[in-house]
Amino acid sequence: MNKGEQLSADTILPIMSRGLGLLLAIDMWRLWPDLSMLFGQGTFLDEESISSQQRPDTVSIHTLIANLPEYTLASLEWIHFFGLLYIICGLALFFDHYRKVAMLGLIILHYLFFIANYTWSYGADYLAQTGLFFSVIFCFFRSRWLPNEKWAALGTKLFRWQLTFVYFFAGLGKAVGPTWWNGEAMWKALQQPLSPALVTIPQSAQQFTALWVGLGIATLLLELGYGLLWIKGRVRIYISTGIILMHLGIALTMGLVHFSCLMIWYNLCAWDHPLLHRIAKPVIKLLETAEPTLQVRTATADLDTREGGNNKHVK
Repeated sequence: MNKGEQLSADTILPIMSRGLGLLLAIDMWRLWPDLSMLFGQGTFLDEESISSQQRPDTVSIHTLIANLPEYTLASLEWIHFFGLLYIICGLALFFDHYRKVAMLGLIILHYLFFIANYTWSYGADYLAQTGLFFSVIFCFFRSRWLPNEKWAALGTKLFRWQLTFVYFFAGLGKAVGPTWWNGEAMWKALQQPLSPALVTIPQSAQQFTALWVGLGIATLLLELGYGLLWIKGRVRIYISTGIILMHLGIALTMGLVHFSCLMIWYNLCAWDHPLLHRIAKPVIKLLETAEPTLQVRTATADLDTREGGNNKHVK
C-alpha cells in the first residue's frame, strides 16, 4: 500500500466507531424478535436466576425495566423502546449525525443491556464495549496536554495494544494444553451447536486429521504472533489478512457472525488494512480531506497598498 493511501492517526478511531455503530445496530435488530423473551416481561428465566448474574451496585436493563410501570403498546414493551433507542444511536453514529450524543447513548445502553447483567453476554459484547470506550475517550474528549493529532495517535496505539493483549493471551491459553496442537480442539470447535453455521462440516471429515492439526497450529501461530503486526510492511499485511481469514472461517463454520464481523472490522481499522480503503472509501475521503480552519489575525487599521505605503499600524 502506498504511503498516500495510509490513514492518518486521527482518522482510524472515528472510522472504527462509525462501523461499530452500524454493527451494533444490526445485532440489536437481529435480537429484536427475542427482546421480550431475553430482557422483558416474557423472559423464561426466573428473577432469582437473572439477579445472580447481576453485577453488584449497578443498574442493568433488567433492574431498570423492573422499576418502570408495566406498559405495553400493541405488544411492544419498555424493552422494545430501549432496543429501538439502541438502534437509533448506532445508526446515528454510523451516519455521523449527533455523533457525541449517539456515542454516549450507545455506550450507556450497551452497558445496560450486556455488561451490567451478563446473563446473555459473551466475549463480543465486552469487545464492543471496549471499542465504544476508546471512541468516547479519544473521539469525544480532547486532551489539555497533547495536540489533537498526538491525542488521536495515542488512542490508536492503545487500541492496537488492547487487541495485541487479547489475541496473545487467547493464543497462550490455547497453547498450554495439547488439544490445539493435535487438532482435537479445532474439530470440537467446528462441531459446537452454537448458531446455525453457513457451512456445515460433516462428521465424516474427522478423518482428515492433518487438516485439523494444521488449522489448530495456524490459529495458535496467528494469535501468539499477533504482536508482529507492529512491524510495518508486508509482515503486517500478511498477518492481518490471516487474522481476517480466520474470523471469516469462524463466521462461516461456527455461525458467530457478529463476533467475526466485529473482530474483522477492528483489525481492518487498527492496522489500516488495504481492504479498509475499499470498504470505507467515502468515509475516509471525507475525514482525510477535512481541513482545519485557517485563523487570520485581523488588522487594526486599513492597509496602505500603495507603493511605498506605510503599514506600521498593522498588528
